[in-house]
Amino acid sequence: MIKKSARLASVVKIAESEEQRAAQALGECQQQLELHRARLEQLVGYRGEYLKQLNERAGNGISIMQIQHYRAFISQLDRGVEEQNKVIGSVQIEIESKRREWFNKRTKTQAMDKVVSKHIYQEQIIEGKRDQKESDERAQVMRCDRVALD
Repeated sequence: MIKKSARLASVVKIAESEEQRAAQALGECQQQLELHRARLEQLVGYRGEYLKQLNERAGNGISIMQIQHYRAFISQLDRGVEEQNKVIGSVQIEIESKRREWFNKRTKTQAMDKVVSKHIYQEQIIEGKRDQKESDERAQVMRCDRVALD
């Protein structure tokens, strides 16, 4: 007969596997957030460099056409920064969703672990009582045999 704890152990392994997949998905999502933050930082850096160049060149005298090109490019960088901020916001929402999913799976796994531990403990008690009963019965049989031999 297969013990209940052994049957439940396979269910716990499945739950642990689901929890690990959820944790991995959360980790991947967090990596994506870091990538998007790095891209945002690059865009902001580029924007700062081009503004600096524009100001330096404007101080030295540049054509209206060159100023317009700088402004157009800086405007593109501004749109890129804005878009990257939107992406970061979306990824942060996704991270919270993945975090809740992982937490729910972790809570389920922990609860199942407790149930299995409880069954193992109960099975050990039952087994201990059974062993004690068998030992007592053997001792009783041995006493009866000795009395019969006397």
